[in-house]
Amino acid sequence: MIHSLEHVRSRLRLRHLQLLYLLGENGSLRRCAEAMALTQPAVTKALHELEGLVGETLFQRTSRGLLPNALGDAAIHHARLVFADIEAFHSELAALHEGNLGKLRIGAMGSLAGSLIPRALGRLKASHPKLEIFVAVDTSDVLLKALECGELDLLAARIPFGWKSEELAFEAFGEEFIEVVARKGHPELVRAETSLAALSQYPWVVQPRPTPLREIFNQIFREAQLAAPQNLVETASTTLTFSMVQQTDMVTLMPKSLLAFYRNIGMLERLPVPLTVHLTSYGLIHRRNRHYSVPMQLVSEAIRKEFAEHHERQPD
Repeated sequence: MIHSLEHVRSRLRLRHLQLLYLLGENGSLRRCAEAMALTQPAVTKALHELEGLVGETLFQRTSRGLLPNALGDAAIHHARLVFADIEAFHSELAALHEGNLGKLRIGAMGSLAGSLIPRALGRLKASHPKLEIFVAVDTSDVLLKALECGELDLLAARIPFGWKSEELAFEAFGEEFIEVVARKGHPELVRAETSLAALSQYPWVVQPRPTPLREIFNQIFREAQLAAPQNLVETASTTLTFSMVQQTDMVTLMPKSLLAFYRNIGMLERLPVPLTVHLTSYGLIHRRNRHYSVPMQLVSEAIRKEFAEHHERQPD
């Protein structure tokens, strides 16, 4: 039986969380003892204390070391979050002490990496040159996993349908409409009209399952009562998608906002196939229980401003 919160809170020590963190990294009590500068019996005692104060066994003892059970996995996850927050705590205090603003690790969907994010961060760095920023670009599901593990601080992404979001704070920016996209000079652009049936004869670049854009790809052909094309290249990379479509006759689906960027530089064009589908809202995401640091505030405000200005510039 899991003991009460008050019981755990009054007895849990930082060394217990450090032990969990290290066991999650290597599963060896000997290596944990070396890392914690303790004897192996002392580390074994600390593990027994931890399981005793929790009220349940967290690890299975095997010939290959300690393997966490479901409760152990959950405990390791939370220990990692604590140490990620301690690292952020130290970094922010050290940066403020030195007159800097600290460091922010931001995750962004690939569709935002060509316009919204670079403009927002460029504007911010011009006014705050000492702010350190790390950017990871990936699909929303990958970014959310990194956020939940404490590897990222802030996301410009969307929450996929069915994702457990109780511990996430989400500030929605708006829905994104989808276009069918090809290179300038694509054979279907010179025709008087085209259709999904005609485009199904071409190779497509699609995102892997279960991303929202892949679901929309299946949906538009299903609603048109057509078999979805099988001649596909799957990739989560926006850069590779752009390169393949721009250099070949392949076609793809793309958010209208991202297409606007590529149209402005004369690289891609919308194919005249009317679509009524759209992606769910994207926006700013952070952990509810996470300190909303000064760097997070600055980057969030820069992204908000850039989105508002970009939205005003977009044609209806």
